[in-house]
Amino acid sequence: FPSFMLFLTKYNSKIFHNRSTTKHSSERQLFSQQTPPLSTFHKNNDGFPKKALLMQPLVSRGIQLSNLLYDSTETAINAWGWTSNLGAPSALVGGAVLVSLSETRDTMAPKQNEKDWIRTLKLIYRFLLLSSFALEVVCIFISTITGSVLLGHGARTSAKSMIGYTTPLGLLNHHHEFEYLTIQISFLQGLIHWLVAVAIDLLIPQNNEKTSSRRMNLFLSSSLLTLISWILAFYNNNLTFYTDYFQMLGRCTSLFLKRYVTWPIRPMSLFYIPGFFVSLVLGWRAFNCPPDLDLVVHD
Repeated sequence: FPSFMLFLTKYNSKIFHNRSTTKHSSERQLFSQQTPPLSTFHKNNDGFPKKALLMQPLVSRGIQLSNLLYDSTETAINAWGWTSNLGAPSALVGGAVLVSLSETRDTMAPKQNEKDWIRTLKLIYRFLLLSSFALEVVCIFISTITGSVLLGHGARTSAKSMIGYTTPLGLLNHHHEFEYLTIQISFLQGLIHWLVAVAIDLLIPQNNEKTSSRRMNLFLSSSLLTLISWILAFYNNNLTFYTDYFQMLGRCTSLFLKRYVTWPIRPMSLFYIPGFFVSLVLGWRAFNCPPDLDLVVHD
């Protein structure tokens, strides 16, 4: 009987130990699945980590993104190559837009004796050209600055802290989503604005225009508008991180508001937020200017 009791005690102790080990290992596995890696945490003043917010910049000593590290500097260099490659086509479109704007500054100015729809199309034409130039400048500027950021940060030293992206665009989408979206949207939107402006130029009838010339201009204008719709379809069919172009626009707007319309107020927001509303008022006045006011010549 004593031998049997000793055997039973050892057997129960072994079973309890196995169950305890299995329980703790499963709890550790569950905790590791539910808890982000330590790289996504910042430390409080008391030394305990806290989870960083998604839109919270990595600020150290007043310098944003100073603590940013990539999985691989080689991937960051390849991402810089993508941003720099978009600068050349943006510059080409911007140069073509400036030429079109300067050549048609007088002919596309609204006149008093013109029909309302022609006056409106001329105003839209000038707005599209200037906005196209501004969008291409934004693309060049942000791609250049983002390239400098990509080349200014090192790589993570611990494999456990790596995020796991393997492509340059994956790096941009994870660390610099707003910049990634703004570069793509500004380039494509600027190109679309330019093409629509050219289509409007062909659509507006000219003085003493022949029938054959008029029909050809209508054909070319319709072809350009059709081409724009196909460009959007092709673009939507080759997206990686978003369902369509309109989702990209919504996401970019959301990120812009979270970053640049915040509290406490950014110093420069005291200029660009009021300037935005002033531009809206001036734009409304421009598009609603009656023809009678064109009799007054402003020096």
